[in-house]
Amino acid sequence: TSAATVRVAATNGPGLPLATAAQVAAQPGVTGSAATLGTRVVVDQDGKPEDYAAQGLRTAGEQALDLGVTDGKLDPRDGTVAVSGPLAEARGWHVGDKPVFWLSDGTKAELTVTAVYANWRGFGDLVLNAGTVAAHDPRGLVGALYLRGTPDLAQWPTLAATSTAEPREGTADVQNQQAAWELMVVISLGFTAIAVVNTFAIATGARRREFADLRLAGATARQLHRMLGRETLITVAVALVLGCVITGAVVGTFSVAQDGQWRLFAEPLRYLTLLGGVGLLGIAAGAVRARFVIKRRALPLG
Repeated sequence: TSAATVRVAATNGPGLPLATAAQVAAQPGVTGSAATLGTRVVVDQDGKPEDYAAQGLRTAGEQALDLGVTDGKLDPRDGTVAVSGPLAEARGWHVGDKPVFWLSDGTKAELTVTAVYANWRGFGDLVLNAGTVAAHDPRGLVGALYLRGTPDLAQWPTLAATSTAEPREGTADVQNQQAAWELMVVISLGFTAIAVVNTFAIATGARRREFADLRLAGATARQLHRMLGRETLITVAVALVLGCVITGAVVGTFSVAQDGQWRLFAEPLRYLTLLGGVGLLGIAAGAVRARFVIKRRALPLG
């Protein structure tokens, strides 16, 4: 979450030099700044090196970037590191610990954990000193400069300022992708509905001889309907339970991989609505087909 009012980025390249970012942030109209430099950091624990997204950070003045610090204090000085909550929990790190990292150029660095933060999604699992990143990352450029105030960028024609209240570039593409995914889900549900109806129709139609034998044995049409209704309820219930178990395992595993929290479903209301719709569809498909088959005059009686 950003408390900045303006986001500044380069328009002619992957970023701007740290010195240029410092000059922009030092303008009289700027009351707070946060410069971020994207990088990668390797953590080797128990002989298992893992690569993590990280950010170099330089702040000044009023808070311009809110990472939701839950422990310690975010003060990106040289020799320090802030860690995301899930990574700190997974590694067993606490404020004051000194884990070892490998920076982008292979340099080994022992950094002191000074803070644990919660708003890491889309940002990175580690926050280092901006100067450290600039010195050890081959690129070493500021990807985004968050500012509070009204900067004057007239002397930097290659920089562009965007209000943090406005949608960022690429929002339309994200919305189009979301719409495409939702359309695919609707199509999948349509095919699922057709499969449910066909399954009950074929299964019920194949039992016409069984129904005829039961009628000859003295069973009434109402008794057959009750029997089929109970069978349908059991079938639908078992199918829904199995479906919930399978989807819950998939969604839960994905959720743990994303943020370390186990979730059986993302949106409970939509999930329950979907379950109810599928259940009613299955019951209706079984009941309608059963009524049609049992009342047919062509039902064999011997």
